[in-house]
Amino acid sequence: MQLKPEALNALKLPVKVKAGFLGSVKLKVPWSRLGQDPVLVYLDRIFLLAEPATQVEESNEDSIQEVKKNRIREMEMKLLESQQLLNSEMNKSWLGSLINTVIGNLKLSISNIHIRYEDLESNPGHPFAAGVTLDKLSAFAVDDNGEETFITGGALERIQKSVELERMAVYLDSDVIPWHIEKPWEDLLPSEWGQIFKFGTTGGKPATDYLEKHSYVLEPVSGNAMYSKDRPDASPRRGQPLQNAVVNLDDVTLCLSKTGYRDLLKLADNFTAFNQRLNYAHYRPRFTVKTDPRSWWKYAYRAVTDQMKKASGKMPWEQVLRYAKLRKRYISLYAALLKSDLNRAVVDDN
Repeated sequence: MQLKPEALNALKLPVKVKAGFLGSVKLKVPWSRLGQDPVLVYLDRIFLLAEPATQVEESNEDSIQEVKKNRIREMEMKLLESQQLLNSEMNKSWLGSLINTVIGNLKLSISNIHIRYEDLESNPGHPFAAGVTLDKLSAFAVDDNGEETFITGGALERIQKSVELERMAVYLDSDVIPWHIEKPWEDLLPSEWGQIFKFGTTGGKPATDYLEKHSYVLEPVSGNAMYSKDRPDASPRRGQPLQNAVVNLDDVTLCLSKTGYRDLLKLADNFTAFNQRLNYAHYRPRFTVKTDPRSWWKYAYRAVTDQMKKASGKMPWEQVLRYAKLRKRYISLYAALLKSDLNRAVVDDN
């Protein structure tokens, strides 16, 4: 299964997927014994290669406003849904009990993960790559003695999970040659994906042996954790946290080289510059500087004047009146939203 370029959009970072592969997804649902046996989820071979997406394309004001409205809508709906869940009687119904049982006993296994980011822009002349690797991550329900179990009934008032981690590592390789293959990524065989994300590439083809060792920020580490969560309506003792986690790790080794520190600073500068350009993307001309220099001078002027207005806090009276009307209208619409049916999946923009 190929991963789309938008797979990392949720991170809200100027990165995009250059290539991605999901080896297998297995979901085992015991329909005849749902609520009595756990639901099993297996994910294997998650390979993802990312690169910078710091080129700001021209966009119109409508698209910028749409992005802002979507963010506001998401936050409002999350708030309303959380309030609804706290006050809902669903947990006392048969369906709510079944859902809680399934979620509380969900058994998860994720193996062979490698997420890699290659950057040729942030520090020109010194390309670097950063990545996260993980052999296996598993989680399952346990009892008070730490033994795997199936939780039902009143025991669901407190969910306990055991999490096991095998060989998780973080690396940052400086002055490296980016991976390159001659044929399109989508034409790779599953075995070739495994070779590349294990050994890298050489001569435009998957390598068959380790070319060089990673410079680890976090050396491969294994461990386990015990996580517990009480339901908000389960009335825990006063002062007792609703969630608790105990983590046990093997020897943890952290190390950051001088060149790695340099690359991180350059990366942070690049991301900061991108966010500044993004604020004025709707002013950005559609033509190159050589083709239409006048429009680029206007772009620079509008960006600077916007910054000056924000710094001074002054605006024309017409703008103040417009914002006051919009605020008044927004308050009435938001009040109507709160009083409406909270189960609606889509909220009308009008």
